[in-house]
Amino acid sequence: MKKAMTEQLLKPSVSVRSVIFDSSDDILILQRNSDNNWELPGGRLSSYEGVSEGLRREVHEETSLSIDIEDILLANSWINDQNNDRFGVYYVSNTNQRRVKLSQEHTDFMWVTSSEAAHKLSRAQAKAIQLSCEEMTTKPVLDM
Repeated sequence: MKKAMTEQLLKPSVSVRSVIFDSSDDILILQRNSDNNWELPGGRLSSYEGVSEGLRREVHEETSLSIDIEDILLANSWINDQNNDRFGVYYVSNTNQRRVKLSQEHTDFMWVTSSEAAHKLSRAQAKAIQLSCEEMTTKPVLDM
């Protein structure tokens, strides 16, 4: 006899992160203060905060950069180190700024190639990098 499946409910916490390209097509990654792992800029949305607004706020708080959000890349869910369910949405963005001013959440940053970034990040974030590169190379060019 099969056991009934118990659905695990997702605690309503949404994270937004972005693959941020500069004018040289380098990608910004940040080193977390808490565990020294590398990650894409972003964080959790506040209650009743719009996704674009929250992503811009998080990126600015962590880096002092302003971004232009281009497109959504990927959504996924996972269980974090504290055994909490999380839901994350990844975007691709651009900036014309390279001067980063880090918050206390991070100890270092790097502007790196997509390949270098993918090797330093989690699997989901590496997938977002892959999708962002595909997105950038397949964007249609409009003749005006």
